[in-house]
Amino acid sequence: MDVHHLHRVCENKAGSRLDFFILQIIGPEKLSRARVQEWIKQGLVRVDGRVCLKPGQKLQQAQTVHIQVPDAGSDLQPLSGRLEIVYQNRELVVIDKQAGMSVHPAPSESGPTLINYLVHACPQLLSFPDRQRPGIVHRLDKDTTGLMVVALTRQARENLSRQFFLHRVEKKYLALVLGCVLKEQGVIDLPLARDERNKTRMTVAVGGRRAVTSYRVLEKDAQSGWSVLKIDMQTGRTHQIRVHLSHLGHPVMGDSVYGGRHWEALGWKKRFLPKLAHRQLLHSWFLGFEHPGSQQKLEFTRTAPKNFLRTLLWLKRKCQKAVITGSPGSGKSTVLALFQSMGCPVFDADACVERLYHPGHDGWLMLRRRFGSRFTPEDGRPVDRKALLAAILKDRSILDEVNHLIHPLVEGCLADFWDRNRDRRLAVAEVPLWFESGMDSPDCLAVGIFCPDGLRLQRACQSRERHREVFFLLDGMQSTQAEKIQRCDLVLDNSQDAFELERRVAGLARVLMHLRIKQKRVDIKQIKQMLLKP
Repeated sequence: MDVHHLHRVCENKAGSRLDFFILQIIGPEKLSRARVQEWIKQGLVRVDGRVCLKPGQKLQQAQTVHIQVPDAGSDLQPLSGRLEIVYQNRELVVIDKQAGMSVHPAPSESGPTLINYLVHACPQLLSFPDRQRPGIVHRLDKDTTGLMVVALTRQARENLSRQFFLHRVEKKYLALVLGCVLKEQGVIDLPLARDERNKTRMTVAVGGRRAVTSYRVLEKDAQSGWSVLKIDMQTGRTHQIRVHLSHLGHPVMGDSVYGGRHWEALGWKKRFLPKLAHRQLLHSWFLGFEHPGSQQKLEFTRTAPKNFLRTLLWLKRKCQKAVITGSPGSGKSTVLALFQSMGCPVFDADACVERLYHPGHDGWLMLRRRFGSRFTPEDGRPVDRKALLAAILKDRSILDEVNHLIHPLVEGCLADFWDRNRDRRLAVAEVPLWFESGMDSPDCLAVGIFCPDGLRLQRACQSRERHREVFFLLDGMQSTQAEKIQRCDLVLDNSQDAFELERRVAGLARVLMHLRIKQKRVDIKQIKQMLLKP
């Protein structure tokens, strides 16, 4: 049954707000101001016999206030599920709160709250006089996940509340934020208050309550524009971490209230972020306090939830770079064409050099500056490759000079190719002089194409109409096939017919996919280890 209160406003209470007056009558330890305001807006409060719907109504001396308090038992409907208990004994329970769940009822919260699930798992909470927040000693925002402690006895509640008040409870958070945080660690000491323009928001304000947040950068990416922070809270203000980081210029990713959904700066990475970071990526990963009974130090850790890990994995994802290399006549160009037919973006170093040799392009200009019009005709035609080859046959040093000029240009074009395709799962480049030019990089997989020497000679002379002398000259100017193959990460045998080569390239594509999956598992493991570091 509902409980009715009737009170007369005495002289020293005149001028009080209606909600504060009711709160003082019933007791702030039994209910929240938000709950009182909800009763007022529901028409459960009368002033001098008339319903008053304004929580801020100023009271006058001798007025009568009638309060109809709803049956508290109806507010706590036990619900099963959605509760992950990390630790429990007679005095307390530690839970891992899910996203999208408010801790306790509020005027703006119509759905089930954490309290509904708690009273089902821990019926002893029903004995608390505060039927709206029984056992609650601290809170997490609705979309913040992680560790919370709830008292199961009144003595435990008083003890834990005192520990929080004296800042003896260790609370550590993980935050995935927008932007690359420059300072590796820092302390944000800025007062917070309600935003006068929007009462549901907090803001940094002179005269507000002191709030101190310290942070340390775990990982960051300046190119993509994100950072992972480990955060210690020295105070516990509403929305403290979210407001402080937003004020710093690095809002928590996914935070729709404080600017965490400005994806534009993340470039192509923003592609799936609205789905991955649909709520603020803030997680309470560590909680430490003294047991209310035994005074034993208790510490708990909890890894970040799946959508936090998936978002970070997506942000860290890079294109798999495969480089096809090998000796002349081994079939590199054919393999590259097969990858292109699979829809894979490709880069051909020989075609790149061909473009560089066009009039006015960088390769053409460099050869003109170094050799005059010897290989760059005055009539504006491309580089005379026949004249260049003839000169190289007579003087090997010319090849060394040309390579010194052209290789950095090819390397620059290759870097542009990788950058243009950074959002693809796989990109393939054919670079015959991958090792000789010094372009080889640890973040690229070198795929060597093997073909027996006799068969290479036969294929090279047929496809490019080269003389044997030219083939042996070019072959002799590179590392031997055995040396190249030895330095490669993967090897593809091209000693059979075209049908077999196509089958083996398809197998190579499956191997590359398997390596991507394997790397993803390694990344997930590394991310979890990083996030749980002290």
